[in-house]
Amino acid sequence: MSQSDMLLFSSQEFTPLPGEDESTNPGVFGKSLAEWLAGALTDRGMSCEEVLPEDFGWCLPISSPAGRLFVACANLEESTTEWRTFVFSEGGWGARLLGRPHAKDSVETVFDLVHECLRDNPSVTELRGTSS
Repeated sequence: MSQSDMLLFSSQEFTPLPGEDESTNPGVFGKSLAEWLAGALTDRGMSCEEVLPEDFGWCLPISSPAGRLFVACANLEESTTEWRTFVFSEGGWGARLLGRPHAKDSVETVFDLVHECLRDNPSVTELRGTSS
């Protein structure tokens, strides 16, 4: 598995949807952020799938030559205006045995696009990166 740094930011645009945390864990949101990123990344040429709930938040699956990548989206603990997102790949040495490109390059490409999408959104403030 390969994982990007984390992007942290504030925004009031990604309002939690009623009952969405029933699909994750109590108080864990991010579906509206993941759905917005799906549209923004599709506009930039990425092939996005339907968002999926996970315990830690919402994942946006993306198809790439390196295999499936995911953009993880979640609120910061007990906040509905502070968010985090990062990109990760599934697989690892098995994908390379199948002749797929190294996932790290694809993760970095998607991470850069996510950063660009967030940077260009006027509702996003305090955008910063942190090592994972």
